[in-house]
Amino acid sequence: MKRKDLTNQKFGRLTAISFAGKNKYNRAMWLCRCSCGNEKIISSNSLIQGRTKSCGCLDQEAHIKKPNRTTHGESKTRLYRIWKRMKSRCYNPNTEDYKKWYGGQGVKMCDEWKYNYISFRNWSLQHGYNDNLTIDRINPFGNYEPSNCRWVTPAVQANNKRKGGDHLA
Repeated sequence: MKRKDLTNQKFGRLTAISFAGKNKYNRAMWLCRCSCGNEKIISSNSLIQGRTKSCGCLDQEAHIKKPNRTTHGESKTRLYRIWKRMKSRCYNPNTEDYKKWYGGQGVKMCDEWKYNYISFRNWSLQHGYNDNLTIDRINPFGNYEPSNCRWVTPAVQANNKRKGGDHLA
């Protein structure tokens, strides 16, 4: 598989300078220069998917502007990862399923969830979330929103497919 050349491409504040090898997961790594002058090695996936936009200076600046800023502290939880994946499938055209099944077909997240993880988390906990369940859109053509979502087993979700495809909602 041929590696995509990212040389001189910009990703937020970062510019890819040169290929830096592969990491232990066989992912391409790139030496990048930040607009602040720092250099950092970052995976091509993080650059392309927009997960890394600076050397870390953006976060530092945010803390200076708002020093008492707090976060929910749940970014490493399964529920947060589910929320991030839902959002990515709906709004990131670089994700595998965006065009065929989600955002490219008009599937969105309600604003209440899209802009507020805590709102999604609270709804999930009040509607049966546990680590053995997956989020399922009741109408597989509908949006991610409280009236169209439920927590179900993978077996139940497997039966809720779009006609003409075998992809799960």
